[in-house]
This record gives sequence, structure tokens and C-alpha cells, in this order.
Amino acid sequence: MSDLVEDARHLSPSAQEALRLRAVAALVAGRDREDVAALFGVSLKAVDGWWAKWRAGGAGHASSWQAGRGAPGARGGRAGRGAAGGPRSPAL
Repeated sequence: MSDLVEDARHLSPSAQEALRLRAVAALVAGRDREDVAALFGVSLKAVDGWWAKWRAGGAGHASSWQAGRGAPGARGGRAGRGAAGGPRSPAL
């Protein structure tokens, strides 16, 4: 893991967005995916997801590139339903 980041999940949302943008910039500049993951202390899966989402929607949507989310602007599932198809849980 990189000395720069212990665990990116503990960064503020704005710092996470900056990390995603820097990682994608490194990919655009020609760095290997594995190198980018090691450099920024994130998984290869995260780097691949950010790269795919950047290619789909560009840098203007970087705040929506969080792990587990779909492509920028995409909505998954059925409206008004939780993961199991039942009513959504109330917000805590």
C-alpha cells in the first residue's frame, strides 16, 4: 500500500474525489493500471471502475465515482425499492 494513503475510505469526500481524479489523470498519461493502484494505495478493481466511469462520463462526474455505484447518471434497480425488492429503509 502507498505511504500516501492508509485507507482511502477514511478520506473526506472531496479528498476521495481528488484521489480519483489524480488516479485517472495518471491513466490518461499512460501509467499502467497496476502502477496507479499501487501509487495511490487503492485496489486494481477501484482503478478499473474509476477508469470505466471516466470514459463513460468524463471528469465532470467524479463525485459519483464512489465504489459500488453505477455509471455516472445511471440508476440501478427499481424506483422505490430496496436491494431485496421491498420498501426502502428509512434514512438514519
